[in-house]
Amino acid sequence: MPVILAILGAMMSGLFMWVVWGNGMEVINHWLDQRSARTKTEKDAKAIAAARERAARAPLRAIEDPREAVMVLLSKLAMLRGDITAEQNVALSRIAMERLGLPGKAEHHTALAAFAAKSAASADSVVTDLMPLLWAQLSAEEKADFFAMLDEIAALHGGPTEPQDQMITRIRTRLEAKF
Repeated sequence: MPVILAILGAMMSGLFMWVVWGNGMEVINHWLDQRSARTKTEKDAKAIAAARERAARAPLRAIEDPREAVMVLLSKLAMLRGDITAEQNVALSRIAMERLGLPGKAEHHTALAAFAAKSAASADSVVTDLMPLLWAQLSAEEKADFFAMLDEIAALHGGPTEPQDQMITRIRTRLEAKF
């Protein structure tokens, strides 16, 4: 037992001398600085990711008119097939002016809707962000007209694709859950 205590005492004395007279404090400070820098980097990365997500969703959160929300949903539906084609753009412009009655130039509304739709990460995030606005505003007749518009845009270029069908189903499920 006394031998173990002597060995332990020698180790503790050596550790104490290393910290006081050697470079032990430098090593400990370097380790603590690295740890705090790593923690700060992780915290900053989380803050940057949150800020980027808020910035990406800002165009969707700025929409207050349900007609504009419908245009964004229709644009995102068209984008699920790829870039918006001229035929899809004409159909979106016609819907904006004739069926939704949006004031001003149709190109203005389609460009803003395309910008807001492109800023979203996925079709599901567009649906999630815009559904509360539509729940509060659409009547049963407007809801039926909205689904007719969705079907019209999805039918362009040979019928709806699987992602377009999924988006329409997601919208239908969320709208009917509130009615």
